[in-house]
Amino acid sequence: MKHFFTLFAAVALLASCAVQQQKNTVRLSEIETSIVAPVVADLDISDVRLTYTYYPSKAELRLKDDSIIIRNAIAQALEENGQADVLVNANYRYNYKGSVMKSIIITGYPAKVKGFSKPTQPFDYYYYHATPYIAR
Repeated sequence: MKHFFTLFAAVALLASCAVQQQKNTVRLSEIETSIVAPVVADLDISDVRLTYTYYPSKAELRLKDDSIIIRNAIAQALEENGQADVLVNANYRYNYKGSVMKSIIITGYPAKVKGFSKPTQPFDYYYYHATPYIAR
């Protein structure tokens, strides 16, 4: 009888402990904290067209976000070809093997920023007219 009460007490003790899973949800949102003002950049654009092949890493491919891969490809192309600041008229082409991206070919004209200045016309003029100051 003593063993029965001991066994009953052990079963009651184990039954009173419950396993619970807690799930937390976090939502992140981007907050724009910059002040936007029109600025004209004076560029020194190279006459030589740059062509660069970029091979994304496995970590980049796991992200499944092509915009991150393109930004990294442009940054590395500019860094390895004369430390330019921007790539003007940038084009890119993906190379796939099956469903996996193997490389990106980036082409464009590297340019260095000579200086910044305030626009001489209202901002609407640069936005709505075909000028070399703002790329659409």
